[in-house]
Amino acid sequence: MTIEFSDEVKGLMEERGIQETDINEVIEYAQTEQRLYEEGSNKCLGKKRIGEFTVYAEYTQDGDNITVENVYSHRVKLTEDGE
Repeated sequence: MTIEFSDEVKGLMEERGIQETDINEVIEYAQTEQRLYEEGSNKCLGKKRIGEFTVYAEYTQDGDNITVENVYSHRVKLTEDGE
């Protein structure tokens, strides 16, 4: 499997603090465990919780070639109510 990143996506990753290894992990998980896809299309969305944040990758797949189209993440820290 080959994963390609455009310069625009690499810029987004740098701006958002997302590492290439994070995206590789998300796509590997999406390809083997769970992903969303647009029916009749080659567009997919993968997500995975890594540490304290969830990373998302929108990508297209053509055989063994994957092109990352967009990346984003969010951090959530939940705590229990002490009552």
